[in-house]
Amino acid sequence: MVTDRFPRKTALRAQFEASDRLTSLELPEDDLLSAPAKQIEIAMQGSRGDIRAACAEFLSTAADFYGVSRPEVAALAARPLRVREGRWTTELFGDYELATARIRIWTRTAVRKRVTSYGTFLSTLCHEFCHHLDCRRFGFRQTPHTRGFYERGAALYHHARRTPSKKLFWVRMSDGRWRVDWRRVNAETPAAENAFTVRA
Repeated sequence: MVTDRFPRKTALRAQFEASDRLTSLELPEDDLLSAPAKQIEIAMQGSRGDIRAACAEFLSTAADFYGVSRPEVAALAARPLRVREGRWTTELFGDYELATARIRIWTRTAVRKRVTSYGTFLSTLCHEFCHHLDCRRFGFRQTPHTRGFYERGAALYHHARRTPSKKLFWVRMSDGRWRVDWRRVNAETPAAENAFTVRA
């Protein structure tokens, strides 16, 4: 996980900094989100229609809890590949469209077309929902990948999956961005708990 660069435009800096400082997220005190999250795991053995319906239920429950509008969701097939400068490729796991409040999430790997693992899929869905929260609950005009954003996404994911939360350790990069120091994160976490990934 790598943060976005600090914005050059003065108008965007205040919200970037506010997002970076916002490292916690209110969470339900019960299994409100874990029950529909479990249904997603079950649905992943079925059709894309089943997966989309389970995701819609999870997002609806989460949106109601946070008092925001319910985002639309589309469950698509194999992840698209993005080629950059003809040298390397990345897979798109999910995205969020600010104008329409629509989440797209891909259900299969790009090359081998295998069903995405449940942990990766759920973390992607939580990640995209946090973009929705940025816009609809916190009032950010943009929804940058800051340290705070990743902390909020991690909190939501672990709560929904009912796994122990992890402390994220950050290292500043030469270009001013931050990246997670996974060696330190994993060293601080018992081996049985090392199952968390976040995809952009």
